[in-house]
Amino acid sequence: MKLPSSVSGRKVYVGPERLDLFLEAVEKSGCINVTSLAEADAVVWFGRDPKDLETLLLKNVRWLQIPDAGAEKWLHSTVLSEDRTVTCAGGVYGSQVAEHALALILASSRRLATFARANSWAPQAAAAVSIIGAEVTIIGAGGIGISLIDLLRPFGCKITIVTRSGRIVPGADISLASRDLDQGLESADVVVLAAPATVDTYGLLNERTLSLMKPSAILVNVARGSLIDTDSLVEALNRGHLSAVGLDVTDPEPLPDSHLLFSHPKVIITPHVANPPALKMASFARLVEENCRRFQNGKPLLGVIDTTLGY
Repeated sequence: MKLPSSVSGRKVYVGPERLDLFLEAVEKSGCINVTSLAEADAVVWFGRDPKDLETLLLKNVRWLQIPDAGAEKWLHSTVLSEDRTVTCAGGVYGSQVAEHALALILASSRRLATFARANSWAPQAAAAVSIIGAEVTIIGAGGIGISLIDLLRPFGCKITIVTRSGRIVPGADISLASRDLDQGLESADVVVLAAPATVDTYGLLNERTLSLMKPSAILVNVARGSLIDTDSLVEALNRGHLSAVGLDVTDPEPLPDSHLLFSHPKVIITPHVANPPALKMASFARLVEENCRRFQNGKPLLGVIDTTLGY
């Protein structure tokens, strides 16, 4: 869809709550905040459920900005239309999620899950390892994957990046296409999932692919829970495969209170907090300002969703 050329004051509706941070971002861009969807050229939506928006959007809305980095829950929503450009926040939260991924890698390598749960002084309860010089495979080269490369550089890690196309990724020692995933899993001391949730990545780590990983390997997931088959992961852990697992996302999510992953000595879980609200809002506000400025001036928007790719 061709975006409107530059005119004075494109009108933007911010919802469902009209938070000052986002209203200020719209104003800084040169666009105008409006209080009615009926007069809006664009909508900035900081809400989680597409259904909350489906009945509200009118044909006059030419552009919709959603807050999610992944577009999977929006793909089958009526808000995606040929008459409307929809942009996500892909890559915007990369640095803060990568920081959390590094925290999970270090916590897993140093066996903090085991030590933190101990109720007696047992220094030999778990054998900690170092990630200095480790072979790390990162699946996904969006904002998270790229940021994580930079964070791992001081540790001297050998980094393999796996992407759908196999494009050369700056900073990575090896760049693989998804068809060569097995190679990346077999060589890794640490595997980090940072890919979007799509039809192709659903259950990416399953009974077969988990078995390819070294028994001593560490697995970290800061992407989407659906990338790991949970039952297969539990079975792998129960038979002694994998040395440690760090999860910020799970399938199902939230993970039921009684689920054994919570108490498994090899597993550390954080409840989808790699991108905490305060950081997320600040990063999203910066994106809103930039995309509103581009919308105002008729320039290409950042994060346009490609429905064929699923992100």
